[in-house]
Amino acid sequence: METFPTQKEREDHLTRMEKEVFNQYKPVLKKFTRSQGKMLVKLINRETNQSSYSILKAFLGTFRAGFWQTFGKFFGVNLKAGYNPDKDSDDAIIERVCVLVEQGML
Repeated sequence: METFPTQKEREDHLTRMEKEVFNQYKPVLKKFTRSQGKMLVKLINRETNQSSYSILKAFLGTFRAGFWQTFGKFFGVNLKAGYNPDKDSDDAIIERVCVLVEQGML
């Protein structure tokens, strides 16, 4: 993004990339259940140490990130959800499974 000389070029590039991502992943994501959506948000948080909301906010801005947060909450998925396997038993299970997959045991 920083290699583009003007703000307009950055915005155009971001718009193109957003369309490509939507076209590639929308059909798969539309088939996710609520629990799969929650799991995806947790895994994104685990891998990036950032909430999905903060990532969207960085790329799309506050208003559009807020829209997606509201949309997600409507379907029971909180994009601002944290990931803490030490305090949340569901997160601890996710962590155990991820570690086993990373070690090739699952």
